Amino acid sequence: MLDLLRGFAKGWIAKILIALLVISFAIWGVSGSLIFGNISTVAQVGKTEVNRFDFAFAYQNQLRALQQQFRRPLTQEQADAIGLRQNVLAQVISGAVLDENSRKMGLGLSDQNVALEIAKDERFFDLSGNFSRSQLRAALNQLGISENDYIADRKKVALRNQLQEGTSSALDMPKAFSDALSMYEKEQRIFDYVIVGDEVIDEQPVPTDDLTKKYYEANLNNYRAPEYRKVTILKLEASDVMKPQEVTNEELQAAYENRKSSLATPERRRVEQLVLASNDEAQQVKDKLNAGTSFEDVLKELGKSVADVDLGLMLPSDLPDDAVSKAAFEAKLNEPTDIIPGTFGPIILRISEIQEASTTPFDEVKDELRNFLAIQRATDEVFALFDVVEDERSAGVRLAEAAERAELKARVITAMDARGQDENGNNIANIPNLNQLAQAAFTAEPDEDTQALEIGASGFLWYEVDEITPERQKTFEEVKSDAQADWVNAEKANKIREVAEKIAERVRIGEDFNTVLAEVIPDDSFGNKTTFVKSEPVTRTGQISELGAEPLQVGYATAEGDIATARSPNNTYAVLRVAEVVEPSSLELTEDQTNRLNETAAIDMLNQVVADLQSRETVTVNQQAIEAALNPHNYGGGQHGF
Repeated sequence: MLDLLRGFAKGWIAKILIALLVISFAIWGVSGSLIFGNISTVAQVGKTEVNRFDFAFAYQNQLRALQQQFRRPLTQEQADAIGLRQNVLAQVISGAVLDENSRKMGLGLSDQNVALEIAKDERFFDLSGNFSRSQLRAALNQLGISENDYIADRKKVALRNQLQEGTSSALDMPKAFSDALSMYEKEQRIFDYVIVGDEVIDEQPVPTDDLTKKYYEANLNNYRAPEYRKVTILKLEASDVMKPQEVTNEELQAAYENRKSSLATPERRRVEQLVLASNDEAQQVKDKLNAGTSFEDVLKELGKSVADVDLGLMLPSDLPDDAVSKAAFEAKLNEPTDIIPGTFGPIILRISEIQEASTTPFDEVKDELRNFLAIQRATDEVFALFDVVEDERSAGVRLAEAAERAELKARVITAMDARGQDENGNNIANIPNLNQLAQAAFTAEPDEDTQALEIGASGFLWYEVDEITPERQKTFEEVKSDAQADWVNAEKANKIREVAEKIAERVRIGEDFNTVLAEVIPDDSFGNKTTFVKSEPVTRTGQISELGAEPLQVGYATAEGDIATARSPNNTYAVLRVAEVVEPSSLELTEDQTNRLNETAAIDMLNQVVADLQSRETVTVNQQAIEAALNPHNYGGGQHGF
């Protein structure tokens, strides 16, 4: 149902709001009175207030987005460390600035116009394609929003859009700017480059304990064990409780008969179709075939081959001409047919292969049918067992014991990190919805009641957090071998970088590129000298796979004719010279590019307008209300399931 609300604001204005980071406040526009009634104020702009539940709603939306981006759950402390709290506060204040200025300017919209806009929303259409008030009520009931509150909210959004459209709609960037952007995007460069790797290392670095320990101490963050959680889980799917042995042979036979049509393979024939120019030509061909000339020889005389007339293996329905289809499936194998009137001229067919119709034998599918019937039967049992487990847990029984009473088997995961991996960095096996489980487990506390996760349409996964092992610094003894390998790689990388920089410096002062390479880099195993590679023209967003991204970025920051170095994949370094800058032949942008440019400019314009309007207003922020919004338990607010 969240998609329903997202769809309420359409078009480029909505996209601008998203870029402004006011989507969950401005577009969703869910007011405090809509949700919880009397609540304290987080911020005030003039006479416009932002209540604490609006703030919490916006905060949770962005927190979910961040967790999807990082692919792991985030605590409130982690999210705020990267600026989430301040970002959401700026977001809701921006929305309030627009509301306050809409009020001051006297912008308005009648209830009738709002109703007309709602009536255009296809989400509320019935099967006949007309607006249905019952469809609207059903959707809003699922969201827990009253009809009057929703209409008021739509009006609020519409008023904001009036201000935004007047500010930044139909904004076209000047041609000088679009030409500069086009030059930036379309410019190509040709590079002379070489990849420097292990071949330049004369002696392998040997890690001593002292050197390794110093490296470990300088890179402590690389040797930390993540937080792990011991989790008890219980998976319940039909496949876990099905009893194939209880399916009788009579049931199997009946199921086979019911599905026989789907197990049948119809007859197919390889059809060779010769289309003639006229009835006279067709008769001449038929006479030759009757006289004993082979079909292949007749085709040869007509300048054709079997491949030219082969239609492939066909079903009757594959041949659109009924007369041709009938003749093809009545013809005998390898015997040319009589002349058939066709849509594009007279036709003679030959059938060169017949795949007979068949039905998969019972013995070949009985095991598959047995499992299918067993799973079907077990699906009902899943929901019955779900009730048993839930009843036990509601009575305070631990998950493992609840599983035992339901004659199921719980599983203990001794250590799981926030990515669903074990202590060796491997994904924990045989768990559906592993990422969802990890995210849920890392937002729960030991002994906390948790809700079962759904698996598909008819499966469930319960979990309980038993213990938390905090993130910690691994000791040197634990990681000594890893630290040794890392030190060796770091030493190699330093040596390779030094060689690459020496090559670049010598070429920069005028020495020949290939001559320097021949002197510095040893010959390969066949005695060949190393020479630079000349690339194809590449844009700044293009790719040269062996170079990787960083060398191209450096190359585009380097003047034509100059040379630079950059780290490339697999612990190597690239030395690259800008051989040529290729300017685009045309600076014209596509319509899509022009639209995106104008929309970006509109976003920037609207950002500036909001900032200017905000600077003219008195904005107050209530930190205590923010804390109450984010930590309702500490303020007697309870848990509202944001």
